[in-house]
Amino acid sequence: MARHSLLSAFLLSLLFNWQTSVRGEEPTTATNSLGMKMVRLAGGDFEMGMLDEHRLKLEHKASAYQREIHDYVEKPAFPVRLSRDYSIGETEVTVSQFRAFVEASGYQTDAEKAGQAWVFQPNAEDPLDRFSLVQSASWKHPGFDQDDTHPVTCISWHDALEFCQWLSKKEGVTYRLPTEAEWEYACRAGTRSSYFSGENPDSVYAVGNVADASLHALHPEDVLRQRVVGLDAKDGDGFPFTAPAKSFQANAWGLYDTHGNVWEWCHDKYSDRYYHDMIDEARKKGSRSKPEPIVDPQGPADTPKHEHGNWRSLRGGSWYVAPLQCRSSVRAFAEAHDAFSYIGFRVVREEE
Repeated sequence: MARHSLLSAFLLSLLFNWQTSVRGEEPTTATNSLGMKMVRLAGGDFEMGMLDEHRLKLEHKASAYQREIHDYVEKPAFPVRLSRDYSIGETEVTVSQFRAFVEASGYQTDAEKAGQAWVFQPNAEDPLDRFSLVQSASWKHPGFDQDDTHPVTCISWHDALEFCQWLSKKEGVTYRLPTEAEWEYACRAGTRSSYFSGENPDSVYAVGNVADASLHALHPEDVLRQRVVGLDAKDGDGFPFTAPAKSFQANAWGLYDTHGNVWEWCHDKYSDRYYHDMIDEARKKGSRSKPEPIVDPQGPADTPKHEHGNWRSLRGGSWYVAPLQCRSSVRAFAEAHDAFSYIGFRVVREEE
């Protein structure tokens, strides 16, 4: 990528090597029957959420409303202990991997059954209509060109669950969606910064596919509303929409595209008050000054909002949003039947 200097790459490399040495061990990898590389991570402790030292003191051109929303749903940070090792996909599930599932099982996605999916509509007059339901859109036709190496999109939470259940039966082990805690632990790879690449939002353009000059070249009105490093053609990464898996630098634990490309479904029901509940529980178990870690959190059992829909958590950001929305702690949500051209998923395999 033209915008990134050799010095930047060198500094990132030093940072990643330091993080790995602090962890004290290298994650191990294994390839499954679908050709998916799974990275085994040791369980451990970390702080989940936006840390006190951050409080969005980032160099973003974000509105006060945006800052308030992120501050509200990502705080307070609380201590987490993941008690077991687990393996997580090196990349998001690709088009070819999802196709193998469909061909073997005959499965029809929610979008295919409904005959429509939420797809990017750049010519919509109202910015709120940029993503609209489009007839015949699905993972096969997400509104832009993809090849087999791109992350599959227009996948609902239910579709992702069906994929995991099929793969579990195929291999005789348990595959599932990551919890929010497992996802953030894997994304951070031992870091405490806003991104695994550091605090500077500009660093994200080297490690993830986010809104940049490539999207701006096609649809300037969308990118002008977001923060980008530059808008000259030479500044773009060449991917206005999704990028092939492993197009950008991995984190210290060998995971790709945890910042950007597609939002990733998590197991958890979504609640904007969940972190407040968790820190209260952690303080009851310990003290206000030294809260006890929450062990293996899996999200709320239920909330009043779930009377109106099965809202599930999303992590990581996408090709359509700026670095602010792609931080390690960022949370979003969608209804479990929703299929958007900016949503995909990554899988976890349980280990003994």
